[in-house]
Amino acid sequence: MSHSQDPKNLPPAPEEQLTAEAELLEENFESADTLEDFTKSLMESLTSKLHANIDEIFKQNK
Repeated sequence: MSHSQDPKNLPPAPEEQLTAEAELLEENFESADTLEDFTKSLMESLTSKLHANIDEIFKQNK
């Protein structure tokens, strides 16, 4: 079955999302005092995205 979506609720285009993520990582890298700080920030970001994706999958499966 195909799901029709409201155009207003569409996620950003993949290239726009990647650009935004790259800019955020660049800001985190510049503000990090050490590689450990940057790695911690990166892992927190990835964990947050993973949880959001898992939540979205469960919503779609209901």
